[in-house]
Amino acid sequence: MKNEPFVLTISHQIGSGGSNLGKKLAEQLAIPFIDRQILQWVADKLNVSEVTLQNRDERLSSFWQSFSQLAVFTDPLLSAAPNKYVPTDHDLFQLESDYIGRIVEKTSAIILGRCGRYILRNHANHVSILVHAAMPDRIQRVRDLYHLSQNEAEKFIETNDKERTAYVQTFTKQYWLDASLYDLCVDTSKIGLDATAALVLAYLEKRNAIGAVSSAGAAVS
Repeated sequence: MKNEPFVLTISHQIGSGGSNLGKKLAEQLAIPFIDRQILQWVADKLNVSEVTLQNRDERLSSFWQSFSQLAVFTDPLLSAAPNKYVPTDHDLFQLESDYIGRIVEKTSAIILGRCGRYILRNHANHVSILVHAAMPDRIQRVRDLYHLSQNEAEKFIETNDKERTAYVQTFTKQYWLDASLYDLCVDTSKIGLDATAALVLAYLEKRNAIGAVSSAGAAVS
């Protein structure tokens, strides 16, 4: 077990501070925090801009069917260069899964969202956490982050919650807010992000997971 890189996956409600928590933990553990790098890698494989994929991130859509009339991409899942295809949601999920798998073969890391908990469910040194928060705190964070009004932030959160639930359900057949799926669930509204980070670190120490970090660090490529 200790010979494999350590990986912490963070599933989070938007506005709960999951990204900030991941960055705090990555800094304290001195390991990579993996978030947008996944999207950047997939965009590179598909030879499209990251902006093109941004609205597809952790969402289901018929986007690729409508886009097929405008562009054709080289198949990144096959080594045979002549093949062409239009990527589906399942293709994108597979690409992200493959990249996540490649990362944790090389280095300890913290991975935010993108069904990381499910993808790495059989990884020997994997700890999964769920980060959630009270709605008023989520609304305030979203307002501050995206410069939205109260009403806009509420609608943004409602839409994001529905889309994320549908996405995770499609690829994992699980309800992602089920606490039994995770090693640890934390409400950041109760204790704040700094105390949450300390709590997670204490949990990792109890699990003897932190020792695996120093023995499995490597550059991500």
